Amino acid sequence: MAIHHPPIQGDHGAAARWRAAAPGMVFLVLGAVFLWLARSIELPARALAVSPRIWPETLAIGIIGLSALQIVLAFVTTPAVADDEDEEGPATRSGIARVVGFVAATLAFGVLWYYLHFLVSGLVFVAALTWIAGGRGIKDLLFFPAGVTVLIYGLFGLLLRVPL
Repeated sequence: MAIHHPPIQGDHGAAARWRAAAPGMVFLVLGAVFLWLARSIELPARALAVSPRIWPETLAIGIIGLSALQIVLAFVTTPAVADDEDEEGPATRSGIARVVGFVAATLAFGVLWYYLHFLVSGLVFVAALTWIAGGRGIKDLLFFPAGVTVLIYGLFGLLLRVPL
C-alpha cells in the first residue's frame, strides 16, 4: 500500500504572515525616524508660504501610512500560493548589466549635475535610464525624458523654489 503525501504548497501559517509584515515594520520604524528628523528642522524667523518641513513630513507620513497598510494586509489577506511558473529564475547576464547600468548612470548623473544645469543633466539621466530599460526611438529617448525633466524642474525649481 503506497502512502500519498500532499504536495508542499508553501507556508501559509503565522510565520508567512510575519515574514510578509516584516518589511512594513522596518519601514514603519524608518518612517517614524524620518518624521522625528523632519520635525527637528528649524523654521526660519520670517514666515514662508511653504514650510521647509512640509516635504520631509509628507514623505515620512506617507511611508508610515503605507507601512501600516502593508502590515494590516499581511495579516488580513490570504497569502498567495506559490506557483512554480511564477517563481523567479536565477539572475541573468542582461539583468545584472541593467542593474550595473542604472547604478553607473545614477553616479554619472550626480557628477554631471555638479557641472551642468539640472535640465541638461536630468535629460541625459532619464534618457540613459530609458535606454537601459529598453526604450528605443525618439519618443522614448527624447520626448519622455524631456517631459519628465521639465516636470521635475517645474515642480521643484519653479514652484517650490528648490535650487536645482
